[in-house]
Amino acid sequence: MQTRKYDQLEVRIFEKDEEIGVDAAAELAKTIKAELARKDEITIIMALGAAQPFFFPAIIARDDIEWSRINVLHVDTYMGVAEDWIESGASRMRRHLLDHVKPKAFYPMLGDTVPVEAELERYTKIYNELQPCLTVVGIGESAHLAFNDPPADFTTTEVIKAVMLDEKTRGQIKRRGFFENPDDIPYYALSLTMHALLKTGRVLALAHEPQKAQAVKDLLEGPLSIMCPASILQKTANATLFLGPESSALLEAK
Repeated sequence: MQTRKYDQLEVRIFEKDEEIGVDAAAELAKTIKAELARKDEITIIMALGAAQPFFFPAIIARDDIEWSRINVLHVDTYMGVAEDWIESGASRMRRHLLDHVKPKAFYPMLGDTVPVEAELERYTKIYNELQPCLTVVGIGESAHLAFNDPPADFTTTEVIKAVMLDEKTRGQIKRRGFFENPDDIPYYALSLTMHALLKTGRVLALAHEPQKAQAVKDLLEGPLSIMCPASILQKTANATLFLGPESSALLEAK
């Protein structure tokens, strides 16, 4: 493993993608253990996305995480898609992680709520009451965090917003095959804001695919910019970015 520092952001670069999952899961367990030593229960925010193939199995394999004391929020969902639909993030989160580790509670976003303002109010209340202490997030091909596509809002203090998915993100969703019919991919989503994602106190970000290499280079070696949402990680204390050989391939040698 190679460790670098970009402003306040710690970056760990691994020779194999599988190592990302193991190390990030260990960091997750370390943070949870420290928080549970001070509190009866805690809340964490989990992303799905690209973390799933390596990170989730590594989490499931651990026996040192007290899931019965952990509440789970997630980062985003598609508008118009009910939580029990197979395409929803909540449904996939359950299948690939939460049904295995069985947390104290899972609070899914309800993307089919009408009017959407009611869901924004409900999830804001949940977030504020539970005060998450850790965020796990992936890096999108557009350099988004959750569904905060460019231009991202770095100044809002809101918790959750309705957002429009840009074409690069919709293309990423299409390639992953989450929707059997690409025409069914929504144009809008609900997403935790940058403020809500990064204020938790500990942030773990993961990127392992070759399609993420340009976004990773831009966020680490380019300027802080709303057109590269993940660039704000450089200014985030207690954040760690986990990279594999392909996602880090365009970085300048150090």
